[in-house]
Amino acid sequence: MNSYFCRLIERNTNSNMKYLLSLAIVFVGLMAGAQSTDAKKAKQDSIPWEMRKNAFIYSMAKQYNDPAVARMALYNLIAETPGNPAIYDTLALWYYEYNQLASAALIAQDAMKLNPNDLFAAEIAAISFEGLGVKNKAVQNYEKLYLGNNDINMLYKIAFLQMDLKRYGEAINNADIIIESPKSESEKLLFPIDDKQNSQEIPLKVAAIRLKGMIEADRGNTSLAKELYQKALDMKPDFVVLKNQIADLNK
Repeated sequence: MNSYFCRLIERNTNSNMKYLLSLAIVFVGLMAGAQSTDAKKAKQDSIPWEMRKNAFIYSMAKQYNDPAVARMALYNLIAETPGNPAIYDTLALWYYEYNQLASAALIAQDAMKLNPNDLFAAEIAAISFEGLGVKNKAVQNYEKLYLGNNDINMLYKIAFLQMDLKRYGEAINNADIIIESPKSESEKLLFPIDDKQNSQEIPLKVAAIRLKGMIEADRGNTSLAKELYQKALDMKPDFVVLKNQIADLNK
């Protein structure tokens, strides 16, 4: 995967991943907190002892950086409440954070079986499947995210993967939707400018026109690719990555 695209993923997903982490903390705090004071005894009694115990173990294991114990506590919680998608979300996030992407994707899928509108699980599944190279499933989950939040940055991600899958018609259609959106001029993507992790912001509209050029180049329409590249370059003359692509295409 291109390095600039990794940065795009990071920029577009970190906020939601942080929310997932806070979701886990809130979830555990709600359950573990039920045993903190006598004033909450009625609430304690409404939560089974095993659930409170494992929620407390999970909280302590996270505090003391013991991932194996934290994971086992989550499995115990699932055994106690197998219909709670929030616990599956938390476990999927655990696997994602430790780069066990296959497990993260599978658990996220199970979370969505329990709650088809679980966009947090869809995001974990999408990123995990992409990391595993299972691009068709990644696209399916990114599409679910796009339908849920109408984020055109996500649509760019989908179009890029569709190009990789040689689903050119779908990729072109999605790129055109981005280009026609008023948001595409204000939304920005990060692209590298050197090997030292320096980057530049590029308007999403320019990036989408460039993407169309990449699609045409990939299917052998060199002259059309050059036209699209030049159109994007006219809009952003200092677009370093695009300049390099044009130079390569002209060799």
